[in-house]
Amino acid sequence: MKIGIIGAGAIGMIFGAYLAEAKHDIVFYVRKENENLYIEKEPNSPELIRCKQVSVIESLFSMDLIIIAVKYHHLKNLKSELDLLPRHIPLLFLQNGLLHLSYTDQLKQETIVIGSVLLGATKVNSFTVRHLGIGKTSVGVYRGVWENADVFFKSSSNNFPLVYSNQIKTTLVKKALMNCLINPLSTITKSPNGMLIKNESYQLIMKNMYVEIMNVFNEWNELLLWEEVVELCKNTENNRSSMLADFENNRIMEIDTIVGAILDEAKKRNEVLPILNTFYLLLKEMNKVGNRHE
Repeated sequence: MKIGIIGAGAIGMIFGAYLAEAKHDIVFYVRKENENLYIEKEPNSPELIRCKQVSVIESLFSMDLIIIAVKYHHLKNLKSELDLLPRHIPLLFLQNGLLHLSYTDQLKQETIVIGSVLLGATKVNSFTVRHLGIGKTSVGVYRGVWENADVFFKSSSNNFPLVYSNQIKTTLVKKALMNCLINPLSTITKSPNGMLIKNESYQLIMKNMYVEIMNVFNEWNELLLWEEVVELCKNTENNRSSMLADFENNRIMEIDTIVGAILDEAKKRNEVLPILNTFYLLLKEMNKVGNRHE
């Protein structure tokens, strides 16, 4: 397959690297081209990512699939370019949270595919990504018919597991819950994921937040078990959450799409989440510090 990837951040580069290994032709759409892109599966052992880089959207018109790997707050400025893409090309969105679903409803594309990513990754520099933790990516069709789905899922491997989900909305809610539990606490404590379960106080705070959310959303109790949260922290123990990475690199944090979306769902039920709301307010203040950029 010819696969375009919009956004060469950590997740976009990880997808590009492993899909290139699976013999797909990878084209990154970027604002600024680098000479080469690399992946580190082990620290300080960069491997070349076999790909092309382009900076004009028309270069993606011949793709079989286009992966949208930018953060949610970048999507608004990207819409005019997405509107130029041929309607028949499936778009795969990999954003955190839930807000991007309503965004896709505004697009003309016939086929929209959604992914929920649980792997760990971080940018070492502008042209290198480090794979920090193995985690599955659940992918499902949000609308339309994805004719090349079987070819895409054959790209799955032990280091890059891909699974099909026929309930992708439910899968996204589960990921949003995990993000709500891990990202705010890891950012405020400035800790990698593993420390959230190694430190007794941090683990208790996270468990209290889990209980608070599940008391409001009773139907989610079986969707996400506490043991799964602990397992994810173990599997990505060296990973610094996307929100923490944004804070440390002076970027805008995805507070509304990760935390705000769950608070809004509670509000619709005339419920409040005091612990999560406290984190939300603290993070909003942290987002104001300095000159955070896109």
